[in-house]
Amino acid sequence: MPLPALRTFVEVARWGSFKKAAHMLNVTPTAVSHQIRKLEEQLGCDLFERHVRRILLTREGARLYPILEDAFGRIGDALDAVRRDFSQSSLVVSATMAVSTFWIAPQVRAFRTAFPELGCRILASDDVVDLGSGDADLAVRFQRDINPGLESLDLAPGRFAPVAAPSLARLSVRDAPLLAFEWMSPHPEAPDWEKWWREAGFGALDTGRIAWFSDEAHAVQAAISGQGVLLANVSLLGRELATGLLKWLDGPILPYGQFRLVRSRKRRSAIEDAAWQWWCSALSRAASPIDKENPAAVNLGRVSPEET
Repeated sequence: MPLPALRTFVEVARWGSFKKAAHMLNVTPTAVSHQIRKLEEQLGCDLFERHVRRILLTREGARLYPILEDAFGRIGDALDAVRRDFSQSSLVVSATMAVSTFWIAPQVRAFRTAFPELGCRILASDDVVDLGSGDADLAVRFQRDINPGLESLDLAPGRFAPVAAPSLARLSVRDAPLLAFEWMSPHPEAPDWEKWWREAGFGALDTGRIAWFSDEAHAVQAAISGQGVLLANVSLLGRELATGLLKWLDGPILPYGQFRLVRSRKRRSAIEDAAWQWWCSALSRAASPIDKENPAAVNLGRVSPEET
């Protein structure tokens, strides 16, 4: 039998009205009437006595209703339990593709060791999720202004400077191929090569020499592979600079924005609070300030099980 039609029957019987049932199911009364009629045709009997101002269950309808109402109630309870168990046993961390790649992913193994009873899902997307609705438990965001509605921890200020693979590090930025990524939400104050070029005193920039990437993480990977010099947020790339995958080149540093770890303001379980504190510690390490002259001195940010 068609489950949608049986569900419609339960709502009509519960409310004693096609119109009210339609409202609860978010469909039209005509659609409700059509489903009930098709169900009656399949069963070969009427389920309702239709009167001008009200409808009543027939003997056959009265026989079906309590059984179906109980069945759908149990299905709803089971689905709620699954959702509740999943949400209580998994921590969802939201971050941009770049932050997920360079900060979050290196921490996952240590987190699972510290919290073996708590699953971890990384929601890597440049879209801003609604933390209040439960789409994620916590998020790393790059912001210009703080959101007072969220609990937050400052991780690192944004600092934009040219970086390149060691094979290109000896080239002058003026002579090297240039890489850039597109901002998801462009702002007039956001750093770009033209601003940096002016700060460096190089005059006008031929923007046609820039290779653009729609994703910041892809632009960083292109720089690591030696395809050009990237105007990058060096606060995000402590590990890559410390290990020598990238070199921080000479020139102006453009400040812009702030990395923050955020979550909604609501009551939480003890394990959720412990997980929040763990991520506060791990990401604070990952976001440690970088010494341009000695990037290898940066704390690489991976928390060992012994430190938790």
